[in-house]
Amino acid sequence: MINGRQWLCTSAASLCVISCIVSLFTIAFIAVNRYLYVCWHNVYHTVFSRCHTVIAVVLTWLIGVTLDSPNHLGWSSHWFDNKTQKCLWNRTTAYHYTILFVVVGMLLPFVITIICYWRIFAHIHLSKQRLLRTQRQARCIYLLLTGYFYRERLRKRAICYVLWPSVRLSLCHRLASAKTAKCRIIMQTTPPDSQGVLVF
Repeated sequence: MINGRQWLCTSAASLCVISCIVSLFTIAFIAVNRYLYVCWHNVYHTVFSRCHTVIAVVLTWLIGVTLDSPNHLGWSSHWFDNKTQKCLWNRTTAYHYTILFVVVGMLLPFVITIICYWRIFAHIHLSKQRLLRTQRQARCIYLLLTGYFYRERLRKRAICYVLWPSVRLSLCHRLASAKTAKCRIIMQTTPPDSQGVLVF
């Protein structure tokens, strides 16, 4: 396949390597974007402005091209892998380049993505705990106020029940005194020939 078409295998391998690296760093930048939006919303629009977003996209492609350039500069090379039937970089030509490719091109965006999403999860969990704590405090305050007003209402009712007999006796006493006074007035104003019948 590669006889006379080495340029085709090299082009396909470069496209594959660059695309994979760009995809991984794009996922990492998306994770950073979400982390800043959730955890640092005040600085989000400053960091991810239109200009900075374009720079980030261009930077991902520059990283991909930079990591693939040693294959064209003699440090490593592209070849046709008979095992996978694909054109890739030759992992056995230069182990130093393979280590650099794996650490910078794969592990670095993977670690960035994991850290960002872990921080997002921790921030959401902490916010949830604060919200639940606030709800519990609001519920306790509501129960205390409800109990206080209910107790005041019962206390007022108890005072009314205790004082009502005394008030009733006082009213009855005053009414009886008023009737006695009325009877005396009628007795004093009754003619001598009256039968002495009093009407209340």
